[in-house]
Amino acid sequence: MLKFAVMTTSSSLFNLICQCFRDDTIECCRFLDDVALSRAIYREDYHAILVDVATGIDATRAVFARRACYGDRRAPLIVIGAFADRDSIERAFEVGADDVVLSPIDRGELEVRTYQALRRFQSPTPVQAEDWAELGPYRLDRRTGTVLIDEREIRLTVREFAIAWLLFSRAGEYVSRRQIAGAIWSSTEDIVGRTLEQHIYKLRKKLGLNGASGVQLRTMYAHGYRVELCDGKTESEAIIAGLPEIQPAAQTADAIAAITQAVDIDRKEAASKCIAPTARPCMTLDVHAKDSEAARNAQPWGQYAAMWHGGTAHLVHPVASFAAHGEELPGSEASPALTSFSVPAALLRGNARRR
Repeated sequence: MLKFAVMTTSSSLFNLICQCFRDDTIECCRFLDDVALSRAIYREDYHAILVDVATGIDATRAVFARRACYGDRRAPLIVIGAFADRDSIERAFEVGADDVVLSPIDRGELEVRTYQALRRFQSPTPVQAEDWAELGPYRLDRRTGTVLIDEREIRLTVREFAIAWLLFSRAGEYVSRRQIAGAIWSSTEDIVGRTLEQHIYKLRKKLGLNGASGVQLRTMYAHGYRVELCDGKTESEAIIAGLPEIQPAAQTADAIAAITQAVDIDRKEAASKCIAPTARPCMTLDVHAKDSEAARNAQPWGQYAAMWHGGTAHLVHPVASFAAHGEELPGSEASPALTSFSVPAALLRGNARRR
């Protein structure tokens, strides 16, 4: 049982193709777009792929990009339809077509060309497109899925190599995320967005596409990814190159020693002249009891605290009692400091209430 995949939006063209292969051993499956066709090719084996030229012939289309990325092409691709000129026919072959059938379509011609393409693919050495891509020291072999960097072999996974081939085969051109998603995963950018970023990161790391080897992988928002030749300098080296020239370590050490010696000389001269440090000006605050009620109440308590710490606390009550009334202590020779001590009346009234 042979299965043919047909991509066309024209029902009449699909019916015509089905009539060309009336054999019961042939099944024709119709697909409306290249993403759906790429998914089907990934899941199932089709013996031939027929594409309507009206759906668009472009290397960035998923069905063509996938065939370019993977070297294990197992079915011939035949483009059918009306071409504007000879250049359009050549472009179809360039993007991966194995044969072309022009409109108006002759049923016999389409049948013969399809079977001839099947025979070529079933031969031991099928005719294939160029299997090598080179850029700088990089050389990609699509048959083995390997990358050579200065003759050093780098092994990649199947999808990593497919992405690398898609980028290196179009070196200098931006490949959009949508194109990569369609060609590698047969899906949309929204579905494989995070997975695509991880594969790009691993590919950049494995192949060293940071510019050090003369090739860099550039990312541009809304454009995609591009591999290109560069001057071999990484971004950090370019930044360092733009900085002012730094003096050698020996010259830097001599400059530091000269500065240190000058500072020591200045210190010795200052010490010999006995230059005293300039004192910061201070302002003396003189508060008198007559200035405010707070000052008048605060001064006696200062004297009271001095008496307490001086060991004369036993004289506080007698002195306070008589001094509060303006009298002297009877039968004693109290010092002027004690006789002049006074306690605010408010505190005495407060003490009397607690008693």
